[in-house]
Formats: sequence, C-alpha cells, structure tokens
Amino acid sequence: MARGRPLNKTRSGLIEGHLMGEYSLARSYWLHTVFFGWGLSAGFAYVVRLIGESHPVRYVSMAIIAYLPVSLALWAWSTFGTTIAAFKSFFNGDARLWSVLALLSLSLGVIGMFHGIPTLKPFMEDHWAVAHGQQPGAPFSVKALNKGRMIEFAGPVNEGAAAALVQAIQASPQATTVRLQSPGGWMQEGERMAQVIQRFRLNTTVATECMSACTIAFLAGLDRTADEAAIVGFHRARAVGNVQSDQGRPDEEELEIYLRAGLDRRFAQRVVSTPNQTIWTPTRRELLQAHVLTR
Repeated sequence: MARGRPLNKTRSGLIEGHLMGEYSLARSYWLHTVFFGWGLSAGFAYVVRLIGESHPVRYVSMAIIAYLPVSLALWAWSTFGTTIAAFKSFFNGDARLWSVLALLSLSLGVIGMFHGIPTLKPFMEDHWAVAHGQQPGAPFSVKALNKGRMIEFAGPVNEGAAAALVQAIQASPQATTVRLQSPGGWMQEGERMAQVIQRFRLNTTVATECMSACTIAFLAGLDRTADEAAIVGFHRARAVGNVQSDQGRPDEEELEIYLRAGLDRRFAQRVVSTPNQTIWTPTRRELLQAHVLTR
C-alpha cells in the first residue's frame, strides 16, 4: 500500500451536496437559501416590473408562468438541504442555537408555503388566461368626431388602447379633446393612455361613464369635464392572479399615480381604499373639490 496522506472524500456537486447537507449551516442558509432564493425572487420582481412598464400585461403573465416552477424547485431544494445541514450541525454540537433558529425560520417558511397553496390554483388560472390573450372586455373603438376636433375612445381599456389612441390623434392633428366612455380595464394601459393625452396636451371629457382604469387616462387631460349625468367611478386596482386583492394596505404606488395627477390626498386615499369588487362614484361636487373635474 502506498504511503502518504489519506485520500479526501470527493464532494458531490452543488445540487446533490446541498441536499445531502455537505455544506456548513451558514453557507446552506445564507447563500443557498437567502441569497439564491430571496435574491432570485427580488431580481425576478424587478424584471417583471420592467416588463410591465413597456409590454402588455400578457407578457408579465407569461414570465410568471415560466418562473413559478423554477422558484418552487429552488425553494424545495434550498429548504430541504438547509434543514439537513441544520440537523447535522445540531447533533454535532456545532452552534446549536443557530441550528434551532435556522430550523424555526425554515418551519415558518414551510407553513407559509402550505398556507398559500389554496390560492395557487386560481393564481395560475388567472395568469394562464391572460397569457393566452384574455382582455377585460369586448373590443374598444376609437374614432374622430366633430370634423376631427374630438377623438372618442369607447369600450374597455384593453391591450393596444394607447397605440390606437395615438393612431387616431395623428390622423386628426386638429383634435383638442378625448372623450372617454369606458368601464375600465388594464391599469397599466390606462397609464399609457394618460401619457399619450399628456404628450399631445389634450383635454378630456366624459359623456356617460369613465370607471376604474379609465380615470387614469381622464386625469391626464388639461381641461377635464363631464356631462351632468356622467358617472366617474374609482376603486383600487387588482393585480392579475391576486385573489385577495381587497385585503391589506392600499398600494402606495397606485396612490402616487392619483397624487401626481393633482388630486387631493384624502380623495386619493379613498380611491385606493375602495375594494376592487365595488365602485365609488363621487358626487359632482366631490369631483370638483378634489380637482378631478376642472370645471
């Protein structure tokens, strides 16, 4: 037998080695679980935000559908391996307190995961439908009225609404006003419509109704008016897949959208506090006081 130092045991690859608890508890927890797991989630959330700012909602749903299996696999891998490492550390007498704290943290994560299982099916069904082209309602129409001085947008704020509005305005450069007749739709598309109205410095008006996401576009008008019988309705937005959208604190980003439009803070807070399944229709006096209507 040849003399020399004993041969070292060959370490498994990263994936298998972590599952077998071959790495230290510190590395398993902080690098494999916190950095890989939470870091990847934070990075993906940032990517989704970028996609949502420049692409239709269906692209966001596509990304989420593709990412979810990866995130679940990573979570299961990191949790299982870190649990094994924590038990090994505890029974070896190494940093038992940290082993117990790690196991407690992992247990809370598992409980939270199982608690969210009932919402996973409707969450995926919602995103699946949107990824396949589901829109908030029937097709919208955009047309020029009053010899091109007015552009009428009628129908839901569906994908492509802002692009259609731009096309209509460019075809009628003499237009000064956009008349909105809409039950609402995608909030991000409403924001894009608002950007179009601001870019061309147009007025906005409502003859019958402007609800939900439509109000975002309406508030972009220089001069904002509504017929006496018109209804302007508000509520908080609902994220695709969020089956508990009416629970929790109001979205600060959504609140900021209304504040940037010049609305009274108390009015804006009322908007984002109104459950998505209901609608708040302020009186004409309230609309004037909150600067929703300019006259």
